Amino acid sequence: MSRKANFFKLGLFVLGAIVAGIAVLLIIGSGRWLQPRIGMESYFDESVQGLDIGSKVKYRGVVVGEVTTISFSHVKYESTVAAEKRHRYVLVEAKLQPRLIGGRSGDLANPQNAQLEIQRGLRVKLAPQGITGTSYLEIDYVDPVANPELEYDWKPESLYIPSAKSTVQQFVNAASEIIERLRRIDIEGTIESVNALLATVNERFGDIDTKGISQRADRTLAKL
Repeated sequence: MSRKANFFKLGLFVLGAIVAGIAVLLIIGSGRWLQPRIGMESYFDESVQGLDIGSKVKYRGVVVGEVTTISFSHVKYESTVAAEKRHRYVLVEAKLQPRLIGGRSGDLANPQNAQLEIQRGLRVKLAPQGITGTSYLEIDYVDPVANPELEYDWKPESLYIPSAKSTVQQFVNAASEIIERLRRIDIEGTIESVNALLATVNERFGDIDTKGISQRADRTLAKL
């Protein structure tokens, strides 16, 4: 009987230790889990390769949320719109701790504050995670003129932060622009013009009496 009582006490002790450990973990993590979180959405007119559900959302390198949905804008907002009139944006939704991103206007949970920060250049863009091929979302301030909002004709259901083109996309656009400019140059016409110019120069040099000039120069030097 005494032995059974000891086992019972030991079981209670182990159970109490487990409960206490869970309580400590909850207390430690309460600062993170109990913080208010709101939904955020953005639209991308480019590939989001490397981004997955659960990918981090960072504000100047600090984690402020994670991606919850990756889809297309027309699936959520334009299901009744004719296919040829739909936007082809990638829709990315996330859960954020808005107080961590609050700008000069205050908490982004307030739509008016969020709109003011957007006007100041608050944007979200795709950023590479090292050399692993994975990506995350980076929220920061950029030039609002160089990074205008994408056009859409629906009302976002969550906090909307416009997207800015990723660094990779900017390189692609710059390379495409250079190629397009080169394509517009009349390479063959330019080469023909240069060849004609060289032929004219050679012809003019051929007309010059170089032998006579050389003889006159020799006589002049001899007199000196």
